[in-house]
Amino acid sequence: MKQNILAVGAHPDDIELGCGGTVAKHLELGDSIYVIIMTNGENGNHPSDKSECLKSLKKMGIKKENIIFGNFPDGDLSDDNGTVSFIENQIKKFNITKVYTHNPNDRHQDHRNCSNAVSSAARDIPEILFFEGPSTKVSFEPHYFVEISEKNLKKKIDSLKAYKTQLAKNSILNLEWVKNLAKVNGMRCNSKYSEAFEINHILKEGKNV
Repeated sequence: MKQNILAVGAHPDDIELGCGGTVAKHLELGDSIYVIIMTNGENGNHPSDKSECLKSLKKMGIKKENIIFGNFPDGDLSDDNGTVSFIENQIKKFNITKVYTHNPNDRHQDHRNCSNAVSSAARDIPEILFFEGPSTKVSFEPHYFVEISEKNLKKKIDSLKAYKTQLAKNSILNLEWVKNLAKVNGMRCNSKYSEAFEINHILKEGKNV
């Protein structure tokens, strides 16, 4: 059965970094993908016209009408009623069945608050999974793995190449790290490449177990 998938990132490039390969796989399977970028990443020197983000997500194969910008302040994203309501409204609008977002154990305050807000907004959704990023704390302990193909990984890396302002800094966005992490996670579950997630909750409804 086709799914309506939502990925929520605090900044441009967070979704591609955290679950880009899995998003590519969902698209191959015919699922509908929606993304929310909560801030415009102005403190990280992301272009104000969102051009790099839009180019990246287009490379991923995500429809422009399925891309939502929250326009919340970068660095000051809150886990409050306004943030939760904004996300919850999108979940209802698109009839979302599965959600990916940041791990709450993260060194960046926007990532932590984004994760907590999503957990509240998506409390009635059957599945919420937390992805790993460069600032995720070392306590990250995944129990859910998605095998991705070499094609999926290539699409993830190619999409990240759109972020020229971030690659120029050569700090957080490191494509070699992206590929090596996919290899390491693949070794953990007997596959060539995979992406790893912590589980907020998974509800098996009806007669499914």
